[in-house]
Amino acid sequence: MTIFSDLARTRTSLTGDDLAHVRRLAGSWRHIADLAFSDLLLLAPISGEEAHRFVVLAQVRPTTGQTIYPTDMVGTVVDEIERPLVARCFRQGEILEGDTRALGGGERIRLQCIPVRHGTNLVAVVTREMSTETSRRPGVMERTYHAAFWRFARMISEGSFPFDHEADEPEGSPRVGDGVIVVDAERNVEFASPNAVSCLHRMGIHAYAPGSSLFNIGFDEDVARHAIESRMPVIEEIERGQVSVMLRAMPLLEHRDAVGAIILVRDVTDLRRRDRMLLSKDATIREIHHRVKNNLQTIASLLRLQGRRLRSVEAREALAESERRIRSIAIVHETLSRDAGDVVRFSEIVRPLVRVVEETVSSHDLAISFSVEGDVGDLPGRSRRRWRSSSTS
Repeated sequence: MTIFSDLARTRTSLTGDDLAHVRRLAGSWRHIADLAFSDLLLLAPISGEEAHRFVVLAQVRPTTGQTIYPTDMVGTVVDEIERPLVARCFRQGEILEGDTRALGGGERIRLQCIPVRHGTNLVAVVTREMSTETSRRPGVMERTYHAAFWRFARMISEGSFPFDHEADEPEGSPRVGDGVIVVDAERNVEFASPNAVSCLHRMGIHAYAPGSSLFNIGFDEDVARHAIESRMPVIEEIERGQVSVMLRAMPLLEHRDAVGAIILVRDVTDLRRRDRMLLSKDATIREIHHRVKNNLQTIASLLRLQGRRLRSVEAREALAESERRIRSIAIVHETLSRDAGDVVRFSEIVRPLVRVVEETVSSHDLAISFSVEGDVGDLPGRSRRRWRSSSTS
């Protein structure tokens, strides 16, 4: 979002909550492009030019269709002469559409302009840009996706999308191509895409039929119920036997009232199986480090005992030096044996190392001491991602 912020700050008058609203839209609109089978551009008026010129702040390409903009359009300046529909949409605050050419004088396209409203302010325009050259007749899935897109388009124009306080989409969250289930306000299934039906079958659910409730077909309806009741998106991962499925439910709003939800479904069974294998290998490696540390400490203790029995000063010093080096290596293995999620005090790692260094550089003729002052706090281990979450946090 660095380029986005730079463009918004230097080229537009967006500030405060309006800027945050537009930034949230650019971080959570991937599924809208997939539902539309089209490129989406986010344009904001250039400051001081009274909506005669706009700058492209963000761009998203569909994964369900072909893009008409293989090059990056972010930063492109569009004037009213080239795109009069964009200027009219921003001034009137209404969804408009018409035919034009792609930016840069490309092919003929169908252009739909959606005003972005935040509260009572019109802050930007989203354009849906799709080729007019396709002759493919849309099927039930395409028509359902287009209808869902228009629901989100109206939510954008009403100011109810993006959702308040919603963060960017988590990495690895479900996409439209993974599977889509559309439900009404009573959580009855209106539509399930072929990929979603296949996912239901892998979960052992074979009783799917349009009009059936999620509860009656044996599907966990909590994610949809929570999204509809809270009017906020919800991400959750569920397990059914050996199958792991990630769900992302987004409420469909009309005049701020929830009238249904769209649930994106992704089968993550293979990913979770690999995660468990990695965790098992990680535990094995940590156990190996722990045992190596114990063995090294045993060797260091044996060298210490052997040194006490020697009369030769040089021999005792040689064994003491070897003992210190072995203890240094043992400290490293002790650190590596910690769990990835452990939180340890930084002093617990530094002080033993400082003592070893102090013993190494000191001698009978010259005693050198080190002290550790202050405390930098805790060192967190590698955090693990939790997929069950709500965007209200």
